[in-house]
Amino acid sequence: MVHAPLWRRLAAMVYDAFLVISLSFLVGFINLGILIKIHGTEQLKQMTDNGESLDSPVFYAALFLTIFSFFAYFWTRKGQTLGMQAWRIHILNEDGSKITARQALVRFLIAFPSILAGCLGTLWVLWDRNRKSWQDYASGSGTYHLPKNHLPKNHLPKK
Repeated sequence: MVHAPLWRRLAAMVYDAFLVISLSFLVGFINLGILIKIHGTEQLKQMTDNGESLDSPVFYAALFLTIFSFFAYFWTRKGQTLGMQAWRIHILNEDGSKITARQALVRFLIAFPSILAGCLGTLWVLWDRNRKSWQDYASGSGTYHLPKNHLPKNHLPKK
């Protein structure tokens, strides 16, 4: 297996960012619906007019869990998110097996500081002789580019 080039990783990240933004809007709309049920539209309007914030730790926890669940589901089930499918890259262990939920959590948690640092953790592949990102190293997995018609061992159809 060949490590995915940076441009494929970044392209998949952009694609997935649109999906994550959509999920975030969905969580926000659900949160707003709950707040309307709790406070009513008039009180909610007055709260916002007074400059009160409508966010809460519960909202941020729901947002975190939703976004993590998106990535964890695809990484542990298929080895790739929807954006990664478009660019034929996979998150796999070196033996070609799918990563575990624990590895997905580590990848996800390392991605935050990586992105906040200007994607330095992803750009790291430019300097690393193994072509691994911070997320790859921390989770003990790799981001691989697979040519068309090639699937990892664990993705082969069952007979």
